[in-house]
Amino acid sequence: MKIIKKFSKLLKNEPLIIKRKLIHKLPKKIKGIILKFPKSAQIKDEILLTLDGHERKIFIFPSPSCPWGYMFQRPQQLARALAKEGHLVFYLVDTSFPYEPDWNVRSIFKIEPNLYLYNDNVDGKYLMDALLNHQLYVWQYWPHQLKTITNWESIHEGIYKIYDCIDFIETFDAYDTILNDFEISIQNSDCLLATAKTIENSLKCFEKEILYIPNAVAIEDFQEYKSLDWPNLEDIKNQKKKIIGYYGAIAEWFDFETIEYLATVNSEWIIVLVGEVYPAVEDRVKKMECLDNVKLLERISYDRIPYLLSSFDVAILPFILNNITLNTSPVKVFEYLAGGKNVVSSPLPEVLDIEGIFIGRTKEEFEEQIRKALELKSDEHIKTLKEIAEQHTWQKRVKKILEYI
Repeated sequence: MKIIKKFSKLLKNEPLIIKRKLIHKLPKKIKGIILKFPKSAQIKDEILLTLDGHERKIFIFPSPSCPWGYMFQRPQQLARALAKEGHLVFYLVDTSFPYEPDWNVRSIFKIEPNLYLYNDNVDGKYLMDALLNHQLYVWQYWPHQLKTITNWESIHEGIYKIYDCIDFIETFDAYDTILNDFEISIQNSDCLLATAKTIENSLKCFEKEILYIPNAVAIEDFQEYKSLDWPNLEDIKNQKKKIIGYYGAIAEWFDFETIEYLATVNSEWIIVLVGEVYPAVEDRVKKMECLDNVKLLERISYDRIPYLLSSFDVAILPFILNNITLNTSPVKVFEYLAGGKNVVSSPLPEVLDIEGIFIGRTKEEFEEQIRKALELKSDEHIKTLKEIAEQHTWQKRVKKILEYI
């Protein structure tokens, strides 16, 4: 207790985010006391209450995880879709992400019907103990999660392992055993998924059955949206120019050359880029920002995307071709379509097979395709785009996986 009091005193004048980051680095026992995690018995009782006497599949997304409150991507969307199918889902989070809702989770935290965020401060051990007599479906999507799952298997024998190969291996933060963990995860899986056909082909050497499950969209999230108080975006809209828009990561695979070309030769357009700038490209972004009609806005939460998308005249996906993008199934393409927006994209393999997408193979062709897209704006055409999106929903993807299981 003296150590905790001393630590609390040291943190007294620190900003909230710094406090949270420092607390996360403490030994689990001390962190558990400071953050007031419930006792194991209470956590197990709360878990059992969620079962509610119903016979349904129990899916668990392990830690370390993609934070629920960060970029809302494939893992979160699949968890939501499984819950909507009536299955019980526990999505593990931890205090490494110092923002809501992840930071505030102590035991279980209900997000939607059947869907719970979970943190017991011992990497899911109490979850395994509470569900010892139940069949569990563990949905792994990072090699980094192998250690957690291996520990769970020493406690619980009834684990069905899904390995969701979501990205090219070089996309992940590297560590000494990542390739070994990746191979073991695949070899030990009961169900192997691939998000892209190139990934599917690369996995064939493991001689396992592979389900091709590309990314998708939650159509209902884009059917209607609320107006937001967003001065920076309103200033852009008030300029009465065509808005060519992109949202997502601005990283090493972003095609800066094409964006600079588009902005330079089209003063009647405003190119709006919304997302997190990766450290490796910060200097490149500063150069691009010197152009008057390129506007960068900070990353926004998923629930704000439909309103942002409504302001675009054309949505773009300007990526260079490399090992990462050649193995990528871009979520945003389906979201663009669901929002009724024409899409101009680089020739990514996973995009070429989607109906209704304009493809620009060079910067000049990219500009030409944007001009064509700007002309197609009838109600009937927008309806067609939304119908294409409806062919690619998370619910459809999940049903295919459930049929296999």
